[in-house]
This record gives sequence, C-alpha cells and structure tokens, in this order.
Amino acid sequence: MEIMPVYKQSFFCNQDREDGMRLNVMYEDHTVYCDIVVDNRFEGYHDVVHGGMLFGILDVLMWHIIFMETKKVGMTRKTEMEFFKPVMCNVQYRAIGKFDRVVGRDIYASAWIEDREGECYARVTALFREGKNLSAPDFLKDFDFSKTTPEIKARFMSLLEDQQKVKS
Repeated sequence: MEIMPVYKQSFFCNQDREDGMRLNVMYEDHTVYCDIVVDNRFEGYHDVVHGGMLFGILDVLMWHIIFMETKKVGMTRKTEMEFFKPVMCNVQYRAIGKFDRVVGRDIYASAWIEDREGECYARVTALFREGKNLSAPDFLKDFDFSKTTPEIKARFMSLLEDQQKVKS
C-alpha cells in the first residue's frame, strides 16, 4: 500500500487545511481507497453526511485511480450517483475507487463507500476526459510528494518526460 501525493490546495486531501477533510488516499493492487470518518461539519441532515461531500470524496478517488492506471489527468464529465443507505457522521467507512476502462477519449471509473462489513452505502460511476493543453510543470508544482514513495513520485513526474516527447 502506498500513499498518494496531495494536491496542495485540496479541500479533501490537504492535511494542513483545518476546514478540509484531510483524507489519506492509498494505492494498492489497482485500487485506491481511504478510511473516512466525517464529522458533523459536513452533515446534510442531523448526523447524516451531506451527499455532495460523499460525491466529492469519491470523485477524488476516481481521479487518483485513473491517473495511476492510465497516467492520464482526467476531468470529470458525467456521473451517476446512487445512495443506498445514509452515511452517518462520526462513523468509520472506507471509500474505494476502481478504474473501469478507456474507450477512445472516454475514461470510465467507479467508486463507492462501504462499512466495515463491506456493505455499500453509496456508489458513483463516472465518465472522465483527459485534460487538454495541460502544462505538466504547472500541474506537478501544485503537488506535495513528501509522503509518497519514490515510485509513486516517479510515476507523476514521468508526465514531464511524456510531454517533452510529444513536443519533439
């Protein structure tokens, strides 16, 4: 299991943002995941986590798994979200993301939230598209790699080499 780098301004993952979620996204066996305990700051109803917060968490996971599996920087284009049971505040869950497939320019991923027994509480499937005209140096300067392994950092930094090859 390897910890993923953090986009420095991320509401969801930056450990220094007191107003944020402070998620630790992990990568293992072609899956990303994070354990979550959402406090009442993010409730929609009394003691129930707001659905928008759940979507945001799952969107972050899908972005990470798409990058790790395809080395593409995906932008969310279309999603379908289902809520099966209320996700309660101050209860531990696991959010999991999986890469599904690439069809032409379309990149598909899915993510869900489950409890300790593996019961699914919410699920999203999504279509992403690769970002156009993205400057790899500008993109990479906004990430904190201080907790990642050299292998994960190298995977991200290889975007610089890939962009140089395209320009040559």
